[in-house]
Amino acid sequence: MKALREGIEYIKDEILYMTGKIPEKVSGISLDSREIKENFIFFAMPGQKEDGKKFIPSAIEKGSRVVFYQGDYEGTFDKDVLYIKVKDIYKALGKLSSWFNNFPAQKLTIIGITGTKGKTTTSHLLYYLWKTKGEKAGLIGTIYNKIDDQEIPSSFTTPQSPELQALLKRMVDNGIKYVAMEVSSHALALRRVEEVFFDGVVFINLSQDHLDFHKTMEEYFETKKRIFNHLKPNGFSILNKDDYWVSKINFPNKKTLWFSFEENSDIYPIFLENKREGLKVKLNTPKGILDLELKLRGRFNLVNIMAATSVAIALNEDLDVIKKAFESFPQVPGRLEFIDEGQDFSVVVDYAHTPDSLLNLLKTISEFTEGKKILVFGCGGDRDPYKRPLMGEIAGLYSDFVIITSDNPRTEDPIKIIKDIEEGIRRVSFKDYIIVENREQAIKTAIEIAKPKDCVIIAGKGHENYQIIGTTKIFFNDKEVARKYIKEKIK
Repeated sequence: MKALREGIEYIKDEILYMTGKIPEKVSGISLDSREIKENFIFFAMPGQKEDGKKFIPSAIEKGSRVVFYQGDYEGTFDKDVLYIKVKDIYKALGKLSSWFNNFPAQKLTIIGITGTKGKTTTSHLLYYLWKTKGEKAGLIGTIYNKIDDQEIPSSFTTPQSPELQALLKRMVDNGIKYVAMEVSSHALALRRVEEVFFDGVVFINLSQDHLDFHKTMEEYFETKKRIFNHLKPNGFSILNKDDYWVSKINFPNKKTLWFSFEENSDIYPIFLENKREGLKVKLNTPKGILDLELKLRGRFNLVNIMAATSVAIALNEDLDVIKKAFESFPQVPGRLEFIDEGQDFSVVVDYAHTPDSLLNLLKTISEFTEGKKILVFGCGGDRDPYKRPLMGEIAGLYSDFVIITSDNPRTEDPIKIIKDIEEGIRRVSFKDYIIVENREQAIKTAIEIAKPKDCVIIAGKGHENYQIIGTTKIFFNDKEVARKYIKEKIK
């Protein structure tokens, strides 16, 4: 419980109007009227589909005694409830959530990581580096959140302000020193990271995704750039010089490390070999040559290695500490993950769900696959439809056989999504493909037709253990399904 008058004083510059009874104590904060408990603060947020002010009566009925809102409220005012009208409800939410949790972000070293792809692997590399050093570390991201060794389920890549600040407080209470945090474009657009300030920011890349939400690449880029508004005055930036969009960023007065495959940067490779067993690389760094033999595979993963190495150097880590951590770094779930049951062909599960990530995946696998590349993939429903034919083109150009299937169709017709993908495959005159709408059947078919030295690539879902069909989430795990049919084939 917290004394509300202190919180009101902290956010007083945001308050336009206040009426009603001020409760002495409050016990929590929520944006969801269904999750309100006694003495909770309810934030009536503007929504994409519905205005949160519609749910104020429901929140009060459930026990809320404080309501924050923006704009006009035409409902009935209960004299026993405190109503606070604010200028900027997102800012008020962030500030009050930070206050309620005793300003946890100020007590941690937090590295914010953004980009279309690579956030998860880069954040895991940093988390693993700190753990290898013997430090207590935290991780906030797509697959799960971690408080040292404790794993916590993740609903969003970046949680909403109340959940995020509560998570950071738990980290502080558990003695965490360093946090690697994935920061999504949705989180920046919807301002979930208000009152979180980063010691370092990593911008890995930008390629087509989420255009259903951002509309244009320029808008997507401008949204991503907002992460730098959260960089501490003495913080550092880690930027990818090879990326068209990231290379546009210019901070002449900020500490910045650039990484690249070319020599005109702070960190770059002077030797690179990509094999099925992993990457061998020598990196030129401001601290000298870093010689690595990695379990991670693929040129695209070297981007993540360079990003994480840059952060480590900005934090003044020794090269031998970086080497020890990264060479023992295990597989990230659902990222170029090999499924091995003793079969004489390869099976890979990967989260690739954008044109660029699919292209990188297929190019990487081409480097160590002697047989055919058999690709199973689909595209999500109620999401960026413009990428579907592009992914179809890439599948046709870089695979030997393609099975188009479903991937979280949500409320869209799965066959319509498949037809959008098929349009791209036909553009490049690729004929070696079939449509198998049922995802399990598609995976089974790919494994059945695989011959020795072939590689079956199951793309799109990676670590996810569900399918969303309509509005229902059902259990589905690409890795488990693949193992089942590999075992059937080789028994």
